[in-house]
Amino acid sequence: MIALDKTKYAEIGRQMRALTSEKPGATYEWEELVNKMCASDDTALHDIGIKELDELQHKQR
Repeated sequence: MIALDKTKYAEIGRQMRALTSEKPGATYEWEELVNKMCASDDTALHDIGIKELDELQHKQR
C-alpha cells in the first residue's frame, strides 16, 4: 500500500510540473491599451485606465 501511495504522489508531481505557469504581469498589448485609456479625453475611459494602470503596477511589484 505504501508503494501505491508513492506512485500516486509521483504522478501528481509529474502532472504539476507539466502545468504551464501563468504569465507574470500583463501583455504588451494590454499595457498599451491601458496607457491609451489613461490619455483619453473620455472621462469614463480615463478613469478605467487609471484603475487598470494601478492594477498593473501592483502586479509588477
